[in-house]
Amino acid sequence: MRIYVVIALFLTSFVYAQKGTNSPYSYYGLGVKRFDGNTENALMGGVDAYVDSTRVDVRNPASLGKLARTTFALATSYDFRSMKTSTSSYSERTFLLDYLNLSFPIYKHLGASIGLQPYTSVGYRVITNEVVAGQSHYYALEGSGGVNRAYLAVGYQPIKGLRLGVSGHFNFGKATLENLYSSPVLLYVTREESQSLYRGGSLSLGVQYEYPLSKEFTLFAGVQYIPKASLRSINTRTLTSLQPTGGNFVIKDSRTMDLGDMARTFLTLPSELSLSAGVGKESQWFIGASTSFVARSQYANPFVTSSFVSYKDGYRIGVGGYYLPNNSAYTKYWKRVTYRAGFYYENTGISLRGKVVNDFGITFGASLPIQGFSNITVGGVWGSKGEKSFLKENYFMLKVALTLNDKWFQKSRYN
Repeated sequence: MRIYVVIALFLTSFVYAQKGTNSPYSYYGLGVKRFDGNTENALMGGVDAYVDSTRVDVRNPASLGKLARTTFALATSYDFRSMKTSTSSYSERTFLLDYLNLSFPIYKHLGASIGLQPYTSVGYRVITNEVVAGQSHYYALEGSGGVNRAYLAVGYQPIKGLRLGVSGHFNFGKATLENLYSSPVLLYVTREESQSLYRGGSLSLGVQYEYPLSKEFTLFAGVQYIPKASLRSINTRTLTSLQPTGGNFVIKDSRTMDLGDMARTFLTLPSELSLSAGVGKESQWFIGASTSFVARSQYANPFVTSSFVSYKDGYRIGVGGYYLPNNSAYTKYWKRVTYRAGFYYENTGISLRGKVVNDFGITFGASLPIQGFSNITVGGVWGSKGEKSFLKENYFMLKVALTLNDKWFQKSRYN
């Protein structure tokens, strides 16, 4: 297991340099918010009420109170996305890192986790043409970057069935937004480049509870709360005049603007509340549902504003589960495979010219045992976002996660 950790840490610097999305919807807010749970639960519609002793979902840090083995997890996605408007269509592909974490039991019923994951991703390129008084005006909008999150989480089980957890986050990143404007009546093309450097902290609080309904069936429930937080933004903006020459641009003039109070601003990250519950038979099957509420109306970024977008409170609903035919059938591999499926619906809280952007998806996949309690999870997420009147996205994400389990930090015993 140790060699996999070293290789993963070596690859992380490369993977994080890649563009995290190619969605025009990442223009709004801090970008597209990434799913912050593990791949196994993502393939169950995002339901996170169930947790076992060999796998961690740090979206709810209380899950660490059940951890029995040291767990290393690395997850990636390959995103196929097609965009359609009333006048055009195109497609994009993007490779993503979902998370990288190391979790371990500290003492009986006490566990910790450290990790790194993207929080939001910005990546878009939009070209529009507007005719005013018989003259064409061209706009090209391009953005990249996003916010990453490093975290330290602790979970504890004070009494049987009840677990509590807390996670502290350090949020950091950078976003670059570039707007180009040209018109036949103008000699030069105008480019406005805005850059923001983000830093800030946030917290996540979690509770999980398991209650035996009978000798076979157990009720699983969880609550997670993320308080409203602040993100510091250091901003710069440069205006440049470009002269088209032979298919390229020659810089004629460039000036860095004096932003005054806008050179340093604070963004408000909205609070979130998630509830989940389900019923299952340990290590055999589980079915549940979850819902989350995001106070997106609290979001504010005084440096980047738009007249046609507003933010309202949003919500997400997910339903899903898993089925494991026979975990003890060691000679029959496919009976030890865990099959997962689910679906979700999300009201993002982003309103474009009065129309709220909604997202719907179907999830499916399987966790394949490779050695001991370790496994590889492979699955897909098919979904649709928005509507064709302004922008319709159809997407498919191929998800792959590696989870390795070992007994670190435990003394060996000799008989």
